[in-house]
Amino acid sequence: MPTLAAQLIHIADAAVIATDTRAIAESLELPADVRAQVVDDAMRLCNDITSLAEAMGEDEDEPELYRSLAALWLELRFEWQRHNLVANYDTMRTGTCAPLIMVRASVASYVLDRIEALLAQEHRERLGDSAVDMLDALRTDVEHARVSSAD
Repeated sequence: MPTLAAQLIHIADAAVIATDTRAIAESLELPADVRAQVVDDAMRLCNDITSLAEAMGEDEDEPELYRSLAALWLELRFEWQRHNLVANYDTMRTGTCAPLIMVRASVASYVLDRIEALLAQEHRERLGDSAVDMLDALRTDVEHARVSSAD
């Protein structure tokens, strides 16, 4: 089984992501500069994923790589959710939504799917566990801050 780092480098293949992101952006009528911005954003995400994998590519680094990937996955998941909420509310309110929002949601969903689909079941489970642990720690930190500020 390939290491998590190797799988992430494969997932973040810039040529594949750029081609697919261009296709997503071209599916809606967007100005050329906006399409280029969407591709640039996707390339930054590829670089972020690759940087994680390369920085933590040793076997002993894998637990930290899971935590870091969980943070990136959550960030991307929340970004996707935010874009979808904006698109849904705009559509309900006005009957349409800004194409850029739709493209950004689609690209976030696409990268999430790549991360989730290409990871072995064991890796997906560990990613989910790491994300839950991170949210639990955050919840505990917020509770401590709230109690401290009440004193």
